[in-house]
Formats: sequence, C-alpha cells, structure tokens
Amino acid sequence: MKTGERIPRSLAIIVILIVLIVCVLVGIAGARWLDFNLADLLHLMEKETILTLSDYQSSQPTPTPFLPIATENAQLTFTDPNLSATSIILPTSTSIPTPTEVSIPASHYIDDVYGMAQMTTLDCEMRSAVDWARAFGIIIDETEFISKLPYSDDPEMGFVGEIDGEMGQLPPDGYGVYPPPIASILRDYGLNAQSVKNMTYENIQREIANDRPVIVWIVNLPFEIDQSIYTASNGNTVPVARFEHTWIVTGYNLSTVTVVDSEWTYNVVLETFLERWAVLENRAIILQE
Repeated sequence: MKTGERIPRSLAIIVILIVLIVCVLVGIAGARWLDFNLADLLHLMEKETILTLSDYQSSQPTPTPFLPIATENAQLTFTDPNLSATSIILPTSTSIPTPTEVSIPASHYIDDVYGMAQMTTLDCEMRSAVDWARAFGIIIDETEFISKLPYSDDPEMGFVGEIDGEMGQLPPDGYGVYPPPIASILRDYGLNAQSVKNMTYENIQREIANDRPVIVWIVNLPFEIDQSIYTASNGNTVPVARFEHTWIVTGYNLSTVTVVDSEWTYNVVLETFLERWAVLENRAIILQE
C-alpha cells in the first residue's frame, strides 16, 4: 500500500472489532480479579487493632452500640433502606435438616434484605429475628417479639440478664440468648424457623443460593475473642463469649461474606467470619421448607 492510500473500510472494521473484543476480555478479567481480591486488598490496607475488653471498658461508648468499625478484618458498605416472661415450648432437636440439593455457585447475593437500629444494647438477636422475618414477608414489631421472650440463666432456654445491660459480659450477667427460644417465637408467627448448631459453611452457601438468609451467632467485631465454657443452674453446659452477637448472612463470594448487622450492611473477610462463627459452635437459624 502506497503512502497516503486509505485503509480499506472492511479492514478498519475488523481492526476496530478486534480492539473492542480485547477491551471486553480485559474488562471481564479485571472485574473477576476485583471480585476475588478487592476485599483482601482492603484487608491489607487496614491496620487497626482488635479491641480487648479493657479497651472497650476504658473507652466512651457510642450511641449505636453495635456500629461496625472498619478493622483489618472488615470493610463497610453502608445502606439506607429509607424506612418510613411467657413459657415457650422449645424444639427437642438441634440437628441440621437436610438442605435442598443445589449446585453451589461461586458467589450469590440476596437482594432487599435490610436491618434497622437496635432498641437496646443487647437486643441483637431479637433485632436480627425481626429483620430476618421481614425478608420472608412477615412483619413483626420488635417490642412485641421481646415481650414473648423467656428469661433464664441458660441462653439455650431464654435471655440471660438484662436486655439493656452492659456489653461484653458473660452469664449469668447481661449476655443474650441462643437460637432455640428465638426460633420458637418465630414459629409462632408462621415461619418454619429451625435452630441449628455445628452447621457447615457449605450449608450456609446452599441456603443463600436458595435465597434464604441465615441468622448466625458470632463474636462481634472489632472485639477480641474471649471464649469460655459456662454451666447454667439446670446443668446445661454451653460455650459463651464476650461480645456475643448476631448477623444475618445475605451473600458470599470466594473471599467475603455479606452480613446485615442491625442498620448496617457490610462484608466480612471469609477467614474472619469462619473464626468468629466457630467460637459459639456454628449456631444459626434457618428457614426449613
């Protein structure tokens, strides 16, 4: 081709198409890399220290007691949804029901699950339960839910301590409640809620892949893990931990788990999630079909 001659139109179109295809492939590869590695990059960037109980007691508490703090193990994605002692029969079994067999995708997220602010310092389990029920179309007033809650020095039987007590305590002081009483009350509202323990992460993935969020019992961020074994007056022995807390799991990918924590929604690095969930024997509430 001589200097000054124009490139044939067909050749120019082919060149443009090749460039566009290369750009699309690079974009897809970049998006996948970000999905798998962005959380870990943020993880490396953050270097804040996990708080001990003494750190917490010496600090001034914020008005929002469970406000997540951006630590080395979590990055926050805030959302604004624009929201305009009775005797209870507890389940006799805490075995995990056989999950629906589905292929587990590498990532999945449930849309339109959101939370609201806690009413007291220690009502996280009830707040999670009410927010979880809403995700399945059942509206429950949290004050009414709390009024149905039994009290006990055994968290498997009822709420331990005062619901507006100080955070970071252990039974028999202000502590909280484990899945069985919460699931029992949820069943009163027509939800087939089941309390489970020793649940696997694979089972959580299956629930999320079926668009069923899961309530989990964990040690809250950013506090250090301080676990012990407690024996209630009825002889029941259970693991307990300071800053026991609940999240609603609504999504996951290869490196993070998405959780709803009262009014906040954020991602937790998978390794951290598994570590803090295991402390209380992988307790959870699921919806049984």
